[in-house]
Amino acid sequence: MRWVAILLGLALLAAPVQADLVGRVQDRCVKAARWLVEHQRPDGGWLYEGTNRSSSMDTGVVLLGLSEFYDRAPQDLRPRIREAVDRGVSYILRCWDPNRRMFWDYPGQTSHEDWLGMYTVHALMGLIAVEKRFPDVARKHGVDRYVSEALERLMSLQGDDGSWRGFGPGSWQDPYRCTPIVVWLAEWSGKYGPDDPHVKKGLRWIEGVLTKSPLGGLISQGVKIDFTAWDLLAFYYSGDRYYRGFVPKLQQGLLGFQRKDGAFAAHASVNDPVYGPNGTAAPCPHKTARVLFALMKTGMDPLDDRVKRAVEFLLSTKSQDPDGSWFWPSMDDPSKPQEVACRAYSTGWCLAALAAWLERVPSGSPSGRPSGGGERGGRHGLPVIPVVPPLPRRRSG
Repeated sequence: MRWVAILLGLALLAAPVQADLVGRVQDRCVKAARWLVEHQRPDGGWLYEGTNRSSSMDTGVVLLGLSEFYDRAPQDLRPRIREAVDRGVSYILRCWDPNRRMFWDYPGQTSHEDWLGMYTVHALMGLIAVEKRFPDVARKHGVDRYVSEALERLMSLQGDDGSWRGFGPGSWQDPYRCTPIVVWLAEWSGKYGPDDPHVKKGLRWIEGVLTKSPLGGLISQGVKIDFTAWDLLAFYYSGDRYYRGFVPKLQQGLLGFQRKDGAFAAHASVNDPVYGPNGTAAPCPHKTARVLFALMKTGMDPLDDRVKRAVEFLLSTKSQDPDGSWFWPSMDDPSKPQEVACRAYSTGWCLAALAAWLERVPSGSPSGRPSGGGERGGRHGLPVIPVVPPLPRRRSG
């Protein structure tokens, strides 16, 4: 009985702390959503800073964030979010190239850039999120056709080895980034399952390039830690029991790179003194947000101390402003933005991640335990999986 009393006492002490965190996250999400709505451009898109032009890439991420938060938004803010989403979808669809069946960036210019894949996957993130949260808006604009045609085009770009690559500059050339994003989006759209030939080859390719982390769990061989977050989403959303067996190991691998301040930096190299978990690189809010988003969407306990540390970082980082937005920090000083701050892009990701965390910790839940599903309490997603201790045996073929 004495131990029962002690445990009850600890639970009562923890409840106000948890309620305070939920309240702070809710307030921060409201500020972020208001900032995004107020900074939508006349053309319906959101700015890629440094260009003075709207971007389908930034707009797609903003639509993801607004869609994730909509159900938790105050009643007075919801009509404004809905209107912003409607205009944002209209903007993205003006970026559509019907001949290539891909999304361009910066529509209306005299020439186009060649980086089609990078823009297309971000546009799809926003459009698929809108289909799930605002089906009436999606029907109004005929979003399903654009999603179907763009995914079909992406599938046709798969390499013989099962990977995708060459979606843009820098790390967007990297198959470790491109492949899991395409697989996740195909699955998340509901149009492709694990038995589809393209998805099956993609999942096998991802499995074949995973590596054990000396910090525990599994990680991508790619250079950035958020590549592992995409792997995690691809395996979880497959719905396949075999691939879902990797989820706990991938979650463990991600969390091994968490910094002491709760954040994640840009790169994942274990031995790199700058970018490793104990490195000196500036903590990155949108990288941290992508990791948190993936952890929440794949059933991680939102009350896990490591998860709450990531949440706390997003609330306290110097890379956020009192107006509700986050910026992309420089690598050597997190209080200073990069030359191109990508504020809408960073804010969209942070809003999406914190909203996903809120969805897993319902503010009205007296126990504070996670809600029912990996996404929307099971309404749109798949049930939360239990932790699977043993690593699955590698499939042949």
